[in-house]
Amino acid sequence: MKKQYLACKICKRLTTDQFCPVHGDEKTTEEWFGFVIVNDPEGSVIAKRAGITEPGMYAIKVRS
Repeated sequence: MKKQYLACKICKRLTTDQFCPVHGDEKTTEEWFGFVIVNDPEGSVIAKRAGITEPGMYAIKVRS
């Protein structure tokens, strides 16, 4: 069975869990669009513009 990625409504981090690994108690949602993988947040222009400080997978747009 395929893993379905869910996005945190606050930080947009993608995860397969029901709860965000960073915010813990916040719910995740299935309603997200596009994603970006950030390996080096300090050296990435996209990460700086999006306010991403930790490496990982992030959704581009998340519906609340």
